[in-house]
Amino acid sequence: MGEGAQAPRQRRGLRAAGPHHVADRRLTLKDFDEALALVLEGIEPLAPETVPLPRAEGRVIAEPARAAIDLPPFDRTAMDGYAVRAADVAPGVALQVVGDLAAGGETLVIGPHTAARISTGAAIPEGADSILKVEDTEGGDGVVTATASVREGLHIRRRGEDVHAGDVLARPGDVLTVARLSALASAGVATVSVPRVPKVSLIVTGDELLPPGAPPEPGKIYESNSLVVASLVRAVGAEVEQQPPVPDDFEATKAAIEHGLESDILIVSGGVSVGPHDHVKPAFEACGVDEVFWRVRIKPGKPLWFGRRGRTLVFGLPGNPLSAIVGTAMFVLPALRSLRGEPNVQPRLVKGRLGEPAGPSDNRTTFLISKLVEDEDGTLVAWPTERQGSHMTGALGESDGFAIAPHGSGSLPAGAEVQLLRL
Repeated sequence: MGEGAQAPRQRRGLRAAGPHHVADRRLTLKDFDEALALVLEGIEPLAPETVPLPRAEGRVIAEPARAAIDLPPFDRTAMDGYAVRAADVAPGVALQVVGDLAAGGETLVIGPHTAARISTGAAIPEGADSILKVEDTEGGDGVVTATASVREGLHIRRRGEDVHAGDVLARPGDVLTVARLSALASAGVATVSVPRVPKVSLIVTGDELLPPGAPPEPGKIYESNSLVVASLVRAVGAEVEQQPPVPDDFEATKAAIEHGLESDILIVSGGVSVGPHDHVKPAFEACGVDEVFWRVRIKPGKPLWFGRRGRTLVFGLPGNPLSAIVGTAMFVLPALRSLRGEPNVQPRLVKGRLGEPAGPSDNRTTFLISKLVEDEDGTLVAWPTERQGSHMTGALGESDGFAIAPHGSGSLPAGAEVQLLRL
């Protein structure tokens, strides 16, 4: 099982809802912020592992990564030219050329009134204290004549002026970007400590599902959630196991869930309602998964389910494609970022404004399928599509993401500031 989340606190209290009725608090419709806080509660980064630098791109540092050497590792030239003693150089003064120095090659000693041809990056030879640029010289047979003076230290990069051995180049929580990888590799770092890659098991359920490309059948639909959810999850750096589609059968659902609970996160798409063919919630209970909440005040995605067994995080996503996308982006991905050790785990939203009036539906925070267009001032303007709904994948394909209308906001005018979820 995953070691990323602490064992859940039990939430089994009841409250009076009337003289002859009590309601489980877990059935209360959760506002988005409360639901996300419950998902993230107690999650710790996964256990660290040491990996070679080439395998660490995009991962998060678990322990400080320190430079193994000084940078630069030795005094070296920043220019093509001649290694000289500054005191010997003046316009019209000729110097004897005693050698040619290349980066990584052998060195030599510079004595009075001598010079060595030197290429950018080569080590400064003993006795030299300056670089005379090739543009400031006139050449001859074994002799170079200066056309300008130089000062001591000119065009020399000193050892350690950038980094000293032992300096911390990446701290816990830092993402290993290309820039950080370059700094670490240049400083001789071969391995880094990072939380291990989160393991996600993904299950789709339903007798009605067909794989893309299969011949159409009456009453059947093509299954897309596994493709889209897996793509979103992999983009955050998780390793995904896609289980075979599970029919609407309790024992088959239970067996798939039991296997998936060996991962850090289990995602089940479909079957989280309470119809006679919805077996996911009973199977969760039979497998010992503790329910934390079911139903969130969002549209699409209201039936989203979340629970835990030990340290495994369990998500039940509605089967409608847009509900699955919203649930993954707003809840699953923040949990994955927590397991990876990222410092900022919140959903990746950007600010924008509405291009036309819009508002929430059914008093739920509503994710409006929208075309996002950059205005002249660089602001993204959201233009909600005419077709809205959790099943409107065609409309989604013509859009760039969602504009978010918070519940309780009422109708928002054109130009109102909103948060956007870009896809």
